[in-house]
Amino acid sequence: MTRKLRRQLLVLTIVVTAGCGGFGFSGGDGSPTPVTPAPVPTDSGTTYPAGVGSTGVTSPSLLGSAHGDRLNGTGYTLTMNRTVRYANGSLRSHLRVHVALDANRTYLTNISVRGHAAPVLLGRPPATASFWSNGDTYLRRLVRDNQTVHNEYDPPDSYAGTWRYWVHAAALNGRPAADVTRTVAPFHTRALQSQQSDGTVCVIRGDRLRENTTSTAWASRENATLVAHVTRAGLVRHYRTEYTRVTDDGDPVTVTRTVRFTAVGNTTVGRPPWYDRARSTAG
Repeated sequence: MTRKLRRQLLVLTIVVTAGCGGFGFSGGDGSPTPVTPAPVPTDSGTTYPAGVGSTGVTSPSLLGSAHGDRLNGTGYTLTMNRTVRYANGSLRSHLRVHVALDANRTYLTNISVRGHAAPVLLGRPPATASFWSNGDTYLRRLVRDNQTVHNEYDPPDSYAGTWRYWVHAAALNGRPAADVTRTVAPFHTRALQSQQSDGTVCVIRGDRLRENTTSTAWASRENATLVAHVTRAGLVRHYRTEYTRVTDDGDPVTVTRTVRFTAVGNTTVGRPPWYDRARSTAG
């Protein structure tokens, strides 16, 4: 076998065995036959969480329900911050509510208020307080006017003071499902896929309000924006809204509200360090 023939056979062998490795075959007309890449398997049914599609939030109530379902019957830690500032950046009011809620509904709530127009749920601001209960014992630690007060108080007769009050009324506007629904519904939204280490699969963004929103609470709000991080299971781990409005006094202000859920399924609540001191003072 001549050297030239051996060279031709070697080239033919490489072409035949190469397959899709970068070489192509010719068609009957002599033109190259294109090699089509194999499609990447996708699961379109789980690409977006419930109530969310490629165009944004398709059903605020469905997204809210999925979010609420992820929290029902399990422990979690909830942090809400609401800050109102004047146009010059000075503080008008700030409210922070941090609730650690056990699966058995033992809770520890930490609250702080600042600013002359802050809510007065702790009395005259500034003030901070902690509330703890296991469902049988109710304890409080209040810091205001450079004084700290510890006490045990009688179990609430109804809603106020229960874990539901701190979550549904102090931190959120209703149940977690309702708060997500009411927050998202007024916005035109878009969804961006974003795989993150905390389980987030998409980020929802809204840069303007719907023209036909029926929420009177949003009627006077301008420059409104929304950002929300959602897991595949529908848990809205973090959401933030910001908007401008005019107060009853005619002052333009910027309102920023953030809500964050962490340690979902992993939150445990023990006795606070001031437990014994509060138990020693009934009232």
